[in-house]
Amino acid sequence: MKGPVVDCATAEAVHKGVFLILLATLCIVLMNTCAKVSSVAHGPVEMVFYRGVVALGLLVPFMLATRPVSAFRTRRIGAHLYRAAVGNIGVGLVFWAYSLLPMANATAMLFAAPLFVTALSPLLLAERVGPSRWIAVAVGFGGVLLIYRPSVSLLADPASMVGLGAALCIALVDMALRNLGRTEDPLTTVFYFILGGVILSAPYALVYGTLPDGRILPWIAGIGIFTAIQQLAKTAAFRFAEASFLAPYTYTAIVWATLAGWLLWKEMVTVQVMAGTGVVITSNLFILRQVEPTCRK
Repeated sequence: MKGPVVDCATAEAVHKGVFLILLATLCIVLMNTCAKVSSVAHGPVEMVFYRGVVALGLLVPFMLATRPVSAFRTRRIGAHLYRAAVGNIGVGLVFWAYSLLPMANATAMLFAAPLFVTALSPLLLAERVGPSRWIAVAVGFGGVLLIYRPSVSLLADPASMVGLGAALCIALVDMALRNLGRTEDPLTTVFYFILGGVILSAPYALVYGTLPDGRILPWIAGIGIFTAIQQLAKTAAFRFAEASFLAPYTYTAIVWATLAGWLLWKEMVTVQVMAGTGVVITSNLFILRQVEPTCRK
């Protein structure tokens, strides 16, 4: 079923939205690249903590300069706590997945998140999913299996399970954001998400963690810096264009991830990974096509 007919945004606004979502996508890959480099010295929980400290140092001044102080207040603390808990577990799993997998493989696994959203939306959001979308979900997960060549040893391989766990957490966060977005300023949600990550990871990081040395410090700082930029860019992008219109541009992540993997680790993408990624992306685009609004000229 096609989505509703809506008025088109102006061309200028759409171009701004596309630019910002491309910038956000690039920064997400750069954030994960920094995390992969940092993983030689720090675990995922430590990186979540340092990420949050650096990102808050950039986000809070920006919010004070662009929002009233009331933007830091919320009446939906329970919803924010849930999003922060699930979201930061997801971030930790993402960082862990990138430490275990080649860049392109880990990025391809995260493309499974929209498939989880569609599969879980009847249960968690009471949304109707038609037969064609269920077929697309099944085909998409077939693409995931193509990337990882299922075998008896697959369940014993933490990398594949971590990647799928990260994608599942991302999906749960996306569904939580549908609810929060009805009442909350996007930057308020981002603030509590990052603050929650700092609070949740602080006990472990402060007791068992270590301070970054001079060699790793720039990469640790990069995690936080690119986190702040991508959150702000993504938030702004959705003010200029519909999320359904911008979604396909996020698949440029596979290009940047492949390039980063080749430049830093000499990783080569196999034909199997490319084919599986293509299947997953195609399935997501088909699902998106069923729900996106039609533009009225």
